Amino acid sequence: MTSRQRLLAAIRRAPVDRVPVTLYEFHDFGGCWAAAEPSYRPLLDLQASLGDAFVFMPSAPSLLGDPNQIRTSMQLTERSGVVQRRVETPRGPLTSATRSDPGTVTTWTLKHFIETDEDIERFLSLPYQFTPPGEAEVRRLDAAAGDRGLPLFSIGDPLGVISGLCDFTFFVTRIAPDARLAGDLLDRASRFLADTIDWIGERLRDVCVRFWGPEYCGAPLMDPRRFFRPLVLERLSPLVKRTQATGNAAVVHCHGRLDALLEMILETGADALEPLEVLPVSTADVSMADVKRRVGNRMCLAGGMQASDLELASPQVVRERVRDVLAAAGPRGLILLPTSAPLQIPLPQRVLDNYRVMFETAREAG
Repeated sequence: MTSRQRLLAAIRRAPVDRVPVTLYEFHDFGGCWAAAEPSYRPLLDLQASLGDAFVFMPSAPSLLGDPNQIRTSMQLTERSGVVQRRVETPRGPLTSATRSDPGTVTTWTLKHFIETDEDIERFLSLPYQFTPPGEAEVRRLDAAAGDRGLPLFSIGDPLGVISGLCDFTFFVTRIAPDARLAGDLLDRASRFLADTIDWIGERLRDVCVRFWGPEYCGAPLMDPRRFFRPLVLERLSPLVKRTQATGNAAVVHCHGRLDALLEMILETGADALEPLEVLPVSTADVSMADVKRRVGNRMCLAGGMQASDLELASPQVVRERVRDVLAAAGPRGLILLPTSAPLQIPLPQRVLDNYRVMFETAREAG
């Protein structure tokens, strides 16, 4: 099987020639920062020779209207760069500020677009406008990957898109408990995501649409028994069905504790769940065997390899973890991938060595 065939078959719980194994967030087809960082070249070569590639595609650029109307400025400090953004609305400006530091690809949000009731009014006063992804780049990436990678559009779910614009404390204490207010904001995001799904479906088939955001409603950030159904499930389920109606696969991204969420995620009808933080990692409350028992063959399980193990553990521990995941969840409907990608620049040799063990063990045992 080609990598594209193998990944898609696993997502749809069909037979595969071997269990797919992937870096997930990194690929070598252009537009990925890791491909431009020399210390990551051996890691990408490992995936090319022993694994399978997802190809993260350009997303629709903004829920805030025309991206060309978002005024951006850069303030350089002694060590960092601060990017300030300003959007004019009928009710006044919305502003944000983010910071990036040398030696890391993490971006820190210093000020969110929505932090007050006035900001909510300004956001809702914006006329709705859908701006699609860049079609030329989508077409280029799809052609460049060919059979060597499976395109994936990481678009978020309504909760993720809205909470990403908000100061999270403000979202939890002011927006989430107010059903009318939360509904108004989530309606805007749902419309935007539906338009995105339709745009993708009109151009590509048998690709993945990834919904990130459900984890914001999980413990300990929020009470899933109170909030998960109205803020996630009722909004996400129609988008999953819309995605599948276009011939594409729906993938749910949800870090953290899964015990209280798993059956509700299954209710969405999604094709796959990732990245599966599972015991013995301290942020988990279920084992891979628990997840497989409760999910069965109703959803592909993608993940199981803890980033902390790949960064800090010994090669022997990594080898045992791979074998444990394969024994608990494989071989059908399983994709082996890390719970997060490495972010250190340069990439430490220890991390590269552990990823090599992950790929080699999965290839041998999967």
